[in-house]
Amino acid sequence: MKKNRYLPFGYHIQNGALCIHEAEVAVVRQVFEDYQAGMSYRRIAESLTIKGIPYMENRTDWNKHMVKRMLENSRYCGGDDFPPILPADTFGAVADLIGQKRQGEPLSEELDSIRSKAICGACGAKYARDGRNKKYEAWCCSAEGRITPKRITDQALLESVTATLNTIISEPSLLELPSPHRENYSLDVVRTENQINRELEKSEVDSDYIKLLIFGCAAAKYEACADSEPEYLTRRLLAIFEQEQPLDAFSVRLFEDTVKQVVIDSDGSLWLRMINGKLIGKE
Repeated sequence: MKKNRYLPFGYHIQNGALCIHEAEVAVVRQVFEDYQAGMSYRRIAESLTIKGIPYMENRTDWNKHMVKRMLENSRYCGGDDFPPILPADTFGAVADLIGQKRQGEPLSEELDSIRSKAICGACGAKYARDGRNKKYEAWCCSAEGRITPKRITDQALLESVTATLNTIISEPSLLELPSPHRENYSLDVVRTENQINRELEKSEVDSDYIKLLIFGCAAAKYEACADSEPEYLTRRLLAIFEQEQPLDAFSVRLFEDTVKQVVIDSDGSLWLRMINGKLIGKE
């Protein structure tokens, strides 16, 4: 079983004191230089692994998350009583570079609209756009440590959502929900109604007791009533899509008015959860 590392790479305890680990410090400084030179987290990790540099005892395999944590660790500047390893301006320059890469290109109105409603079908986390590579953008699950097998491009996402909306336009009946099932009143409700009738037939009526029975019976009947909101929203959706013409391109207006969530599965398949709760795919 591999041991956990409790101190940041570059430090160790010597004679009961927190000290700089000279051999590891050289690696830390090199990692910061490599990142500033344009190397990615993954490439830096691969380089460290190939060189056989130990991350901890009996472990020389590195991954991009280890490199990322190193580059974002402000204690290398001397914070939290850690001896300083890097000048503050070096750490600041790298932090700015990381921020720029995370931000990427600003999203278009269409993509920003989808982003606000996109979730992972496997875990429910937000789907996010990774635009750090200007030649290849992609969408993937934002959950920490989660790997998305199939990454989706901007164009593929727009086309999939538009195709699904067109599927609904061609067949609005897909929006319909099963007929609401109205529960039969419980035996307690029937008994309470009978008790109310018996009390009303008495020559002397206890009005307070009658009120209590009536309110309790009304509450029980209300509990058995089906929720009418999905039915109303379905009628609203049908009215919209029955008047809609097939789309040549993604429509922000139609999407915002009718879609609650964009659910993206790990294999890249996409579903739209409409405002009435109905989940609809392209096929």
